[in-house]
Amino acid sequence: MIAPTISRKTLAAIVPFCVLLAVIMFILISNPLYDRRVSRKVAVFAGLADLSGNARGLNEIQGSWLFWWNRFVVDFETGATAADSTNGMNAVNPGYANLPGSWRSAGITERFGYATYGLRVIGLDPHATYALRIGHTLSACAILVNGREALAIGKPGVSPASEVPAWKSAFARFTPRDDGTADILLQISNYHDRSGGTNASLIIGESSLMYRMSDSESMTEGFIFAMLSIMGFFFLALYLFRRKDVPFMWFSGLCLVVGFRTLCYDGFLLLEIVPDISWPVFFRLGVLTFPLIMIFFFGFLRTVFDGLVKPILFRLIVAVFSLFAATVVLAPEFVSSFLLIPFQIVALVCVCYGLFVIALACVRRIEGSIWVLCGFTIAIFSFVYDVLVSLWIVSGFSLGHFGMSVCLFCLALMVIERYTTSYAKAQQLSGQLRRINASLQRFVPAEFLAFLRKASIAEVQPGDCVELDMAIFSADIRSFTAIAERMKPDDVFSFLNGYLELVGPIIRKNGGFIAKYEGDGFFALFPSGPDMAIRAAIQMQSAISKRNRDDPGKTPIMVGIGIDCGSLALGTIGDESRLDGAIISRCVKGAGRFESTTKQFNSRILINEAVYAGLSNPLAYFIRPVDRINAGDQTSFLFEVYANDGDTMRDLKWRTQSDLEHALYAWFSGHYDEARIFLEKVLQFYPDDPVASHYARRLEG
Repeated sequence: MIAPTISRKTLAAIVPFCVLLAVIMFILISNPLYDRRVSRKVAVFAGLADLSGNARGLNEIQGSWLFWWNRFVVDFETGATAADSTNGMNAVNPGYANLPGSWRSAGITERFGYATYGLRVIGLDPHATYALRIGHTLSACAILVNGREALAIGKPGVSPASEVPAWKSAFARFTPRDDGTADILLQISNYHDRSGGTNASLIIGESSLMYRMSDSESMTEGFIFAMLSIMGFFFLALYLFRRKDVPFMWFSGLCLVVGFRTLCYDGFLLLEIVPDISWPVFFRLGVLTFPLIMIFFFGFLRTVFDGLVKPILFRLIVAVFSLFAATVVLAPEFVSSFLLIPFQIVALVCVCYGLFVIALACVRRIEGSIWVLCGFTIAIFSFVYDVLVSLWIVSGFSLGHFGMSVCLFCLALMVIERYTTSYAKAQQLSGQLRRINASLQRFVPAEFLAFLRKASIAEVQPGDCVELDMAIFSADIRSFTAIAERMKPDDVFSFLNGYLELVGPIIRKNGGFIAKYEGDGFFALFPSGPDMAIRAAIQMQSAISKRNRDDPGKTPIMVGIGIDCGSLALGTIGDESRLDGAIISRCVKGAGRFESTTKQFNSRILINEAVYAGLSNPLAYFIRPVDRINAGDQTSFLFEVYANDGDTMRDLKWRTQSDLEHALYAWFSGHYDEARIFLEKVLQFYPDDPVASHYARRLEG
């Protein structure tokens, strides 16, 4: 079932993903292309673009260019080709075609052929250096600026044999004429793809801004690739360690494929990593990510929402996109290109089915379905946009990997939430099993086994014992009876378990273990000695104070702690049908007595001289004497550890500690007048000191 609130573990998992998304957003924001102070959209009319309004910025140009079909024009003014001057042919007047777009906008019905697009740019700064950024064209191009070739992506040709196709996002650098104009000729041929032209945005701008834009885009794509790859390998490792979690396998494949896809489009970073890769291989790798994403995604849906994806439909989806993947690998490039559109339409239908499955999971309140719905919605928008770009309906950059990245983050959170919930359920079942076993057989605390040198609880017999030197720690909730009377029985147990879940890990972290529960209190043993016991006590009081601050609506908890140390006997008592652990030592009584005395002095932690003497560095803690007690045939001072008091109270106790020590030493030496003098000094500086007030009242009585 969907939990009514997000668990703390899930919230903790959200934080790193939010940080990663924030980093991506920061990189995107730093891209000057998205800074409207320097970035503009400029319309092209009849082959003319006026950039005077943003001559030093970035200009995304779109509109009608001059167009010469089946001609590689080299002279912008006349429309002449290189061959015209030698064969005596007259120049051909141009038509018009839209860029970004395909040459179908010029009325050309042929898919294969070659052409030249022309653009005159005015309003440029003649003293600046500019660059034209063009994304991938279909399927090769050369750019001439002011009659000189500035860039070639592949090699455009007049036949399939003479064309060398290529995908690349590149800059053509140029300097305007003295009058601030530049004539741009874009020679394009297509004999390997479904249509000639380009659906990528065309940008002209000052060269330094252009390179900043390119660096930002490369950083974004590289960062996304790195994150998705790490996520993919992480979940693959989880699957290898836990083979029954099949969703991890599908999800890792999805992450890795989407991550690899970011290298194949827009900035074409794969060409930077593997510069010698051939275009046919590069083409196939890029297109192949599409069917693989569909297969991995529906594999993930089928396993994570078991029973909602019909097996026959899943097999059909896998078969259809496996067929397309095989076509991409084995068939010529133009076949894959022509089939891409119908398969994208099929993918849209599958996406709708996937959305239905996710909606059904939400209706049935299946755990994690909300995360999938959020991520899938974002992915759908980016996927539909990419299809529209692919169909030449709109122009721009691919958003698929951005949308899928956000989607994968949401899916990762769902997987993490499910994993933690499964782990919690496993722990719960394990706990139930332990409780059942405990009701059927003898029970001895597991930590006792190590000290008793027993490999299994089955080996423990009544009377097994060992003598050790340890610190013993007694803790008790103040006014628990009054608290419990205001609660229902279920709430009492929930309250106690919440408290013990808070403090138990702190005991264990400091090398101790809880040896005995007694209602609202417990005894803990620390084999490592007093230092670890005091650290645990201080950390435990800090955790309780934080809990009280963070959850003001809950019943506040105040705990007194007493610590003693010395020799004790640790063993088992009972009979063959029922065993229990036991601690036999005067230290048990001492620790309990100190804990009870905390109420008298309004203290949090009290220790005796034995504990104080056993500390490696007593000055590392805030400790002051509060009383002297009889311990058998000896007397011992009782000390307060006030490290957990508020800053103001701790400072007052520290400033008056010397006078309080003198007062107590004088008091227990029988020098009451001297004690009175030092007590008055303490109370003059700190009137509410509970220890000084206690002895002052005794003097008055």
